[in-house]
Amino acid sequence: MAPSSLSETLRSITSSKLKELKKQGEQYETQKRELLLAAKSCTSELERTLTLLEGACRIDGIRLPDDNLPEADIRWSTELARTRRNQQLLLRQAAKDPALSSELVLDTQHTLLEDLEMRSIRHAHADLFSQLVTEWLSGCSNLNIESAAQGGLEESSPEIIGRKEMHEQRQQWESLVFSKSETGKAEIQHYLSRLFRSEKMVSNAFNDIEGATQGFSLNLWQRRGLFNPASVETAIRGVLQTDLLPEDKAAILTSFRDNKEVLQEVADILNIRYASLESWQWTTIDGSIPVQQRRQLNGRYCVFMDEDVLDALLLHVIGMKWAVHFKKCFTGCFRSAAWERPSRTIPKNDLFRREYFLGMNATSQETVAKIRRKQYEEDFLLTQLPINEAEGVRGYGEEDDNTTAPGRKSPAEIKQTLLHLVVTEALVARHLHPDTPHAIVRSDFQWFGPSLPHGTIFAVLEFFGVSDDWLAFFRKFLQAPLRFAQDGPHGQSQVRQRGVPMSHALSDVFGEVVLFVMDFAVNKASQSYLYRLHDDFWLWGTEDVCLRGWQAMTAFASVMGIEFNSEKTGTVVWKGGADAMTKQSSKGVSTPELGKHDKSVSSDKLSLPKGAVRWGFLRLDAASVRFVIDQSMVDDHIEKLKRQLSHCTSVFSWIQAYNAYMARFFSNNFGQPCNAFGQEHVDSMIDTMVRIQKTIFPDGSVTDYLAKLVKEKYGMTDIPDGVWYWPVRLGGLELRNPLVPLHSMRETMRRLPEEILKRGLEADENAYNAAKLKFEQDGRRGYADHRGSSVPIDVGDEFMSKGEYLQYREEHSIHLGTAYQKLLKIPQQYHMRQTQQLNSWLQDLDDIDTDSSASPPTICKPWTSMDPYWKWILAVYGPQILKKYGSVQIVNAAQVPMGMISVMKANKVRWQG
Repeated sequence: MAPSSLSETLRSITSSKLKELKKQGEQYETQKRELLLAAKSCTSELERTLTLLEGACRIDGIRLPDDNLPEADIRWSTELARTRRNQQLLLRQAAKDPALSSELVLDTQHTLLEDLEMRSIRHAHADLFSQLVTEWLSGCSNLNIESAAQGGLEESSPEIIGRKEMHEQRQQWESLVFSKSETGKAEIQHYLSRLFRSEKMVSNAFNDIEGATQGFSLNLWQRRGLFNPASVETAIRGVLQTDLLPEDKAAILTSFRDNKEVLQEVADILNIRYASLESWQWTTIDGSIPVQQRRQLNGRYCVFMDEDVLDALLLHVIGMKWAVHFKKCFTGCFRSAAWERPSRTIPKNDLFRREYFLGMNATSQETVAKIRRKQYEEDFLLTQLPINEAEGVRGYGEEDDNTTAPGRKSPAEIKQTLLHLVVTEALVARHLHPDTPHAIVRSDFQWFGPSLPHGTIFAVLEFFGVSDDWLAFFRKFLQAPLRFAQDGPHGQSQVRQRGVPMSHALSDVFGEVVLFVMDFAVNKASQSYLYRLHDDFWLWGTEDVCLRGWQAMTAFASVMGIEFNSEKTGTVVWKGGADAMTKQSSKGVSTPELGKHDKSVSSDKLSLPKGAVRWGFLRLDAASVRFVIDQSMVDDHIEKLKRQLSHCTSVFSWIQAYNAYMARFFSNNFGQPCNAFGQEHVDSMIDTMVRIQKTIFPDGSVTDYLAKLVKEKYGMTDIPDGVWYWPVRLGGLELRNPLVPLHSMRETMRRLPEEILKRGLEADENAYNAAKLKFEQDGRRGYADHRGSSVPIDVGDEFMSKGEYLQYREEHSIHLGTAYQKLLKIPQQYHMRQTQQLNSWLQDLDDIDTDSSASPPTICKPWTSMDPYWKWILAVYGPQILKKYGSVQIVNAAQVPMGMISVMKANKVRWQG
């Protein structure tokens, strides 16, 4: 179905549902008026009550038994029908039984009148709900039907339209992309040779990479029948996931995916094109490919190609093949002896003594050193490259990035993990090595994607064994003729001379292959890990380690022709325990061997980069080595949020914008809480959230503002606060309260980070005392017999000292490893307790299939399927919802236009600039 057709179909369905909702409300009110008039004319309370009962059953379509309809012929399938039957039995007996008081009849009458009035209230709310949806629909243009079809969630990032910034950044982008960057192939090859061929173990690992790549190049180039319907369907899913294509072309791919015959035809065409890759060229319009600017959350406009859908599919599959290949090769290098371990080398005699005194299994698998290595490989080593083709292209961790794979963290989650690691590692270093200067360095590359020299890409790919055929193809891929769509069909066309296109698998491959060289260079120079997310990288350790690592990064950047981003580059250096002050380092380091690879580095000393270490709204405090929220940055965004909310044209769009900013943008950029951050950070987040809301709503709260807005627009009053937070599926507006998860987490954070670490260190000392006592009780001979040890050295008669036992904690201590993992852990949210009353409210709702791939459930049954947030909303606002509407289901779920609402929520919030 074409995009316009799909859009109109959804609009038509929505309109029909809303009209039916209004019609049912009007019909009910007519029936209710007639019933009340009939009841009013009755001469007795019993007759009046019977009339109300019969009328209520007639409205609800409930048949009660009489002389002509025995009960055996009636199915009591609903709670309401069973209640009405019980009321009938009571009234029948009351007509004959003097023992039944008139108060029972009046109570039943009152219940029936309450039910009728409650239904009127629900119909009034349903009418308001339909008006709000209509208002939202009328105020929205450019419905992104396709993004919903892709399974997009509402966590889309704000897109702010700002003409001045857009033009300035376009000029900067053009100055980079359409100008050549001269890099010396010979110098790059020399640098790479010195790095990968200077040592035998490294050379062996490199030979494995080179040999595998040469074989892969040949096999992939000669392969035929690469495409079939299944692989095309996977490719379509992958391309849609990248958000590469505009709406109309994404819709075309979506329609392809649902038609097996079309999938086969597309596979045939792609196989024909693949068979003649040597003559492949971009599909162009009037000799060029249109490009468009899209604003990202960080304020930068990224340029996307509006390319042919078949080109997009072909290039995606090729890119995924190369991505998986290099991920496998470089992971093998990481696991080999070529990659330096950051843990200290323990002398053999020390190992023998530990073996004797502590046993063969003295080293746990859950030590800090082993946890670090495992986490680095899983989360940070070439994190932009997928493990397999089905995983698809990895995102960059932006607010609207939902790319993830089963069992693997999303890029956004990895960003938060990195922040947790920074604070945890600093805490461990301050306690274990209080007399050693330590540092944290953060930087990224300036305009990395648009500025990456093509000469650098080809030199590195060739060095790793990519064939000439593939290099020629990659050159055509990169050197695309481009024209800005806003310039019209006769705008200037220019050929890309530098940089890689956005959201292409091949672009990720080129960037990651080049940056892997830096990862390895830093590892060889510093014997440490460079924690990198694409071109955003962090390094920490002793000051000497960081100096050597920074030297390696500087040499790499100089040779490869790329520059650091000074605005995002900074260092924090500290020395001493928790109470010691920090300093900004100006210390130099003698140029390590790796620095000699770069002839442009003439100085024999290099300082760590100056500047603050920042991320999002966070700044790494030099005194505490903890992240603190930069309130001045928050103030700036408060004003932006107020401006954006003032431009919203509907209540639903206002709530969508509020949720995007408050519940996602602010929350994410304050840093996700973890145990290493402690309650102090959560309290700071809570206080800042409260300050934001008080600044935006000085005379009340967000719900006060919405209630006033709806009263002014639609005349509706007395709306319970819970309606704003209630799920849309149940008739609410789904306003998010960002303070709920923070308070829920705070309830489970009872221990200070320092206390968590202290307990781990104390457990080490207790283990030492226990081992020493065992040795002294058994004696040397008995101890040796018990251990079964045959160490080749004389260990003496004395048990190892406490200093010796504790010397290699990061390499040996299971207790420190446990504390380390606990510090990194995200606190669980406290759950509201399940009660019989809460369960009773859920009985009329449908069960949720928790194994389905649908979006996470909101308020639903069973209770256990709800996340803590919705349990909190139900427990807090449920009483007022039940009191006002008589049910948690305020509006009939079948009448809520969830299809269109899901599409509207999936759209990016379009901000005003």
